[in-house]
Amino acid sequence: MKLPRIILYTVVLAFVVFLYLILKTLSFYIVPCVFGAFLAMLMLPINRKLERWHIPRVAAIIISLLVILIVVVGIGSLFTSQVLAFAQDLPEIKNQLALKLDQLQHFIAEKTGVGIQSQMNYVDQVFDRIMNSTNVWVASILVSTGSTLAAIALMMVHFFLFLFYRNRIKEFFMQLLPAKGQDKADEVINQIAKVSQQYLTGVVTVMAVLSVLNSTGFLLLGIRNAIFFGILASVLNVIPYIGVWIGSALPILMALITKDSFAYAIGVFLVIIFTQFIDNNFLTPRITGSQVKINALASIGIIIIGSAVWGVAGMILFIPLLGMLKIVFDNVEELKPFGYLIGDDGSGGDNQVKKLLRRYQKK
Repeated sequence: MKLPRIILYTVVLAFVVFLYLILKTLSFYIVPCVFGAFLAMLMLPINRKLERWHIPRVAAIIISLLVILIVVVGIGSLFTSQVLAFAQDLPEIKNQLALKLDQLQHFIAEKTGVGIQSQMNYVDQVFDRIMNSTNVWVASILVSTGSTLAAIALMMVHFFLFLFYRNRIKEFFMQLLPAKGQDKADEVINQIAKVSQQYLTGVVTVMAVLSVLNSTGFLLLGIRNAIFFGILASVLNVIPYIGVWIGSALPILMALITKDSFAYAIGVFLVIIFTQFIDNNFLTPRITGSQVKINALASIGIIIIGSAVWGVAGMILFIPLLGMLKIVFDNVEELKPFGYLIGDDGSGGDNQVKKLLRRYQKK
């Protein structure tokens, strides 16, 4: 007997609420597992090719894992060297910042009548509050570092296990369905794997290209630690809509502190606008290929939900997860309205809204 739609939608809503509680409570375990699953899907083509060359599955997975580790260590070494260079420049940056603040204080005193001493008293109060919480910050950093290392280890373990047991996992989902629906389920699973691989490969490629473009532009402007800020801006660009603003604010602030002219800050802003134009009109459409076809409304909503559930990790992961869920919606008759609601077929006003948003940030 077919359930009425209102009952079906009520059950779905109750399931969503229950799922939120589970994801929030078990985030310490689920987040590294999801990252491990995405890495496994990203390396699946390489792993399959190695196995076709008659390399045992365990050895093929270890080789795939080594490839990831080499790339991560290489990027991490480059980024660490830039962080150390930035740390060495901090004393000089601090002196220049003090000079800029002194100029700002005189400007405020001239325009508002608030004396410099009053401003300094307020700054000292804020500084004292910050210093009083330093111990809490240090403890939080130590705890976060330990948690991050544990999460990375958990992610690598699940990366190995997902690839090793991939046939069993797929067969598990197939056995949940009646025989007449297994062909359709196999097609859906293949679509999800293909979209995930293309999306993840595209994101990594776009990130690498943007790192080069941003760093080159900042170097030409003579911005301190240009490579550091170029890589950081490209990494933050993974967070849709808001990542680019965070990534551009830091080098602009550095230009304002270390340069005597506002022209350099404007130059940094123009570099970001140029790289975003290249990304939105050439890189993302051709490399990522709009594999995750989610409209602007659903994208913004899922980013906010992801942030509430998993923080920054949720902002990054929930877009491809929603794209995978949409594939399921589109292939289940009762759930097709949900797929239509969050989808983007270029019709109506959604295409115009998306074009407007792409002027500032990629989807």
